[in-house]
Amino acid sequence: MRLHPKRTDVELMTAVSELRGGAPENAGRRLKRLFGSLALDDRYFPAVIQNFLHYASFSNDYGSFEKAIRKRLAVTPKSDLLAYLLADVIFQHELHTSPGACFAPHLNDAVESLRSISRQSPRFVDSQVLLGCIYQRQEQHAKAFEVFESLVVRHPDNLSMQMFLLSAYAAAGEVEKAVVSSLAFIDKAPSYSAQPYLIVSFLRPQSMPEGAAKSLEAMLTKSDLAKGERYKANFARAKIAEMHGNMKEAFDFYKDGHAANRAERPVDMALELRELGQLRDMVRVSPAFDHIQSMEEKGPKPIFVVGMPRSGTTLTERILGAHPDVYAAGEIGDFAKAVLDVVGPGTISQQLARIDVASAGKIRKKYLAALNGYAPDQKFVTNKTPANFIRLEMIRRVFPDAPIIHTHRHPLATCLSIYTTPFSLPMRYADDLGEFAAYYRGYVDLMTACFETDRNGQLYDLAYEDLVSDPEAVAQDYLAHCGLDWRPECLQFYRSGKAAGTASVMQVRRPINQDSVQKWQRFEPFIGPLADLAKDPDVMQWQVPGKSSRRAVAA
Repeated sequence: MRLHPKRTDVELMTAVSELRGGAPENAGRRLKRLFGSLALDDRYFPAVIQNFLHYASFSNDYGSFEKAIRKRLAVTPKSDLLAYLLADVIFQHELHTSPGACFAPHLNDAVESLRSISRQSPRFVDSQVLLGCIYQRQEQHAKAFEVFESLVVRHPDNLSMQMFLLSAYAAAGEVEKAVVSSLAFIDKAPSYSAQPYLIVSFLRPQSMPEGAAKSLEAMLTKSDLAKGERYKANFARAKIAEMHGNMKEAFDFYKDGHAANRAERPVDMALELRELGQLRDMVRVSPAFDHIQSMEEKGPKPIFVVGMPRSGTTLTERILGAHPDVYAAGEIGDFAKAVLDVVGPGTISQQLARIDVASAGKIRKKYLAALNGYAPDQKFVTNKTPANFIRLEMIRRVFPDAPIIHTHRHPLATCLSIYTTPFSLPMRYADDLGEFAAYYRGYVDLMTACFETDRNGQLYDLAYEDLVSDPEAVAQDYLAHCGLDWRPECLQFYRSGKAAGTASVMQVRRPINQDSVQKWQRFEPFIGPLADLAKDPDVMQWQVPGKSSRRAVAA
């Protein structure tokens, strides 16, 4: 740099070195200067954008990038590149700070920026794809459909556009549209992607076209098949084998799918297990925050539904959401986002250690503001993010007055349902059966500690088996725990027509039934170390008959 101070390529390489070498602040200042000084058509400008995004992600400093874009837009307001970039940075920031859909009014700026790009612009198609993705992220499904359907009409031969559309239908729980679109795609381009096969196999497996197994197996023989595609192809192929009663073959395909996911998304399971243990220990010595509620609080109050995935959280929330005083927000990331905004990034245990009375009050204020954005006229808004079980102590410190429902099922039913479900973001702890068993034990230890320290009687322990065997009695009890009177229409939740953007999409379209209670037994001979969970007394203590109770606090 001293020898060639005006060479952009040298300065850019210096910024990259600073990012990699532990000097991100220097890199940020350098990239900001380059972004503000280079011409938009400079050959190095795309590389500056790419590295500025990398800096923003690494440092969680998207604000600097957004501010730099807005400064240039003030000078060049008709730049489609800058308009698209502004929307992308806002959206990337939202994805980075929240594990799920959130009340995010800032995304309106992104939407408006994308709408400013004309149909004649070379960036119009990219802008529409991003717009559709933003709508889909925020579960504004009708708007996402409109965008993607329009793109398909304008570009009928573009297979990627069709993939966006059929995936949007599936994510919204539009089963008929998703299946019909996927079958049409398979007929047109049988070897393009495993995604349409996956959608059909899990939404309506009996509609899988003849020859699908061979097409999927042909994909799996390709050595250069992307790991994400290999994951999807194995799961779709497993479902076909399962449908024909070939359980061993199906389980082998599921194992191969998980191996592909682990290869693409490695995880330090030893670190994950230590984190669960650290959280358990912190729960047992947690301080009591009983006086953080403000007299100025208005709007809906929170109800939290937590538990392992596939443990009944969706059904539990749907019953709550059918009550006229409750808005069921689903799997929202607003609590995790509020924690991040107030105490900064880190592991869950690191964030928990930073929450004192003052920060708890700030988190509370932010979260209640988000709930008010969802349904300002309702008494309660539910959050049924299963993974919030690891944030349960955070929730108790911030909301010592909020009801929390913990759902669970037979451990093998839960684990096998997780193992055989193609989540949009797969559970990495489930890729290895031995690690999965250890993780489940860590979850049980954490929840046991939470119940033993339930000073305010916040926790309600809900067994899925109890709910489906005696739904009215159990539902009445946990609604009472939440301060809600009983309404018979709560058991008619399936008539609401509201989409379920989760793996439970098919179950919540029907009345309560016990069809899935014993499904796990089909795979029992093949599950290896998972089988020991059913022999572990500490794990099986959650299976005491009639355990569902708002009084389920350990002696």
